[in-house]
Amino acid sequence: MARPRKKTLNNAAEDDPITEALKNIPADKLRAILKRDRMFTFRLSEMDRQSMDEVAKAMDLSTAEYLIRIHHHVYEKMREAGIVK
Repeated sequence: MARPRKKTLNNAAEDDPITEALKNIPADKLRAILKRDRMFTFRLSEMDRQSMDEVAKAMDLSTAEYLIRIHHHVYEKMREAGIVK
């Protein structure tokens, strides 16, 4: 059975704050951000993993993509507030 197609910036809901934040990033920077050439590993509780998996599934994302998008959303808000560059 084919895996459901993931949301992209072109077909995501307009009211999705993560999508809205990513729309403001220039195309060349977004390509650099989305380039997946680094591995990141960490430990977490089973409860945290299950809740992350549940939210990611509800958003039709992998857990890794969910975490990356959340990071970009928070980073954009902190950049707007002048906390980070």
